[in-house]
Amino acid sequence: MTSARVRRLGFAAVKGTRHLARDAVTLAADGPVGDRAFCLVDPESARVLRTVEHPTLTCVEATTGDGGELRLRWPDGREVVGPLEATDEAPLTVDPLLTVDYWGRAATARLLDGPHSTALAAYLGRPVRLAATQPGEVVWAGAVSVVTTGELDRLRQRMLGAGLTAPIALDERFRATITLDAEQDPEPGTRLRVGTATIEVARRIDRCAVVDVDPATGRRDVPVLAHLDRHEGLLTFGVDARVVQPGRVEMGDPATPENPSH
Repeated sequence: MTSARVRRLGFAAVKGTRHLARDAVTLAADGPVGDRAFCLVDPESARVLRTVEHPTLTCVEATTGDGGELRLRWPDGREVVGPLEATDEAPLTVDPLLTVDYWGRAATARLLDGPHSTALAAYLGRPVRLAATQPGEVVWAGAVSVVTTGELDRLRQRMLGAGLTAPIALDERFRATITLDAEQDPEPGTRLRVGTATIEVARRIDRCAVVDVDPATGRRDVPVLAHLDRHEGLLTFGVDARVVQPGRVEMGDPATPENPSH
């Protein structure tokens, strides 16, 4: 892979909610700061809610503020805003750390009290609790995920060849930390200098039916998953990476291989 530039940055503050574009992302040793800092937990089974089982969650926008509050916004414009930390004006009950199940592996979470859980439970039609998570613990792949415009274009062409109309915001469906304006994905083992950070590519990312969901409506509309390449028996798209050198990545930053042999 030759040098490329950052075309899109993004993450979701609450796991499963809409993957929002960002002007800049800070990469810490354990991944993007703020990425999936919260999740929803089934209080009876102590299991993290799976997005593929609750696709309408993808159209809820979640943002955090400097004052320690979380804002949830629905497509109809309705909002719920509340603090994530106790204050004199808004005391909150915060439970001890809890071990929860995330796709068969243990993760730690702290259940939070407040208006968000009530609103999301009503929206999803089932009991849920908002929980704070440890960095990277409710992330399916590596700390950082990368897709490229070249691979996105080839996917669009395959879908067009099958008589389908590819979604306009196709890259948003893959929920990548970084979208690079590049012809192909960097190979495993490649180290990329992106902004002031350095990442090392690990492996291709296997995908699930969430990519068939329109993030604007939360409804399955186009069979994107069926048109992905199969790699070692899995349907994959994009690559994940670990953070070698923490730093800041901004839109338009160059991404330069540090080991050009890859």
